[in-house]
Amino acid sequence: MSLDSSTPNTYEQMKKAVKERALRILKMDEKVKRLSKDIDNGDTNLFFLEMFGKKVMFTSKLITSLQTAFGMSFYEQVSKELGELVGYEVKNQYKITGHIHGDAKFYLDNLLEDLKYTPNRTTEYQRLHEIYELNKDNLGELAEIPDSTVDVFIKKPDGTEIFIDITTVKPNKKEFRTMKEKILKWYFLRLSHGDIAPEKIQTYIAIPYNPESRTDNNYKRWGNFYDRQDLLVGDELWQLVSGGQFSLNDMIDIFREIGNESKEDIEKALNTDHF
Repeated sequence: MSLDSSTPNTYEQMKKAVKERALRILKMDEKVKRLSKDIDNGDTNLFFLEMFGKKVMFTSKLITSLQTAFGMSFYEQVSKELGELVGYEVKNQYKITGHIHGDAKFYLDNLLEDLKYTPNRTTEYQRLHEIYELNKDNLGELAEIPDSTVDVFIKKPDGTEIFIDITTVKPNKKEFRTMKEKILKWYFLRLSHGDIAPEKIQTYIAIPYNPESRTDNNYKRWGNFYDRQDLLVGDELWQLVSGGQFSLNDMIDIFREIGNESKEDIEKALNTDHF
């Protein structure tokens, strides 16, 4: 638990907000009752039903339904709630406006097409800033462009602006390449407004948890398509959006609690006559 850096009141508010958001999305009670009736009415694979039995089929349908309902929106919404509880300005599905100068577009296109490309966040940010400085008096109209929707936008009291693209835990290499281009484009778009210091702009690809480990953030999947500093993995995401007051372990504890509270309803559904 990440209690050290948090007042008990804020921490408890965070736990409550996350749990309530999860319950609203998952709708456990409703799904347990509906799916048990569905199986009783024949809404299942007859052959698998004979192979595995009704309890296994019910559990499978429940997990599939929960995963479908969960989606990616939960992470975006929870990030917003956690950030607001520590005094950040946070928006979901935020539209960045700006202008991509031709030199910036040329740089990004050639950078990511280079077969010898070696990701370096610091160098890439610096080069985009140089392009901005050379062309800042010649930039066109500030407007919304494709790929300018940010899953989570955070503005801290010190003026730092954070732009986060939340993705699945196992993106493929094409997806990583697209996301890398997107966050570099966001950086230049924000620069193009001319009203913020470059060090106050942070753009990230976020992965809600590490699928390969519960204990560390050692993530290397398709690592030649991004700089590790481009990523927020697991605890890095939750600590950032909460100002260091909420952790991945806190998130896990909440879902364990929801599971324990749901066991009674699930057991009742599994022990009805149609099972």
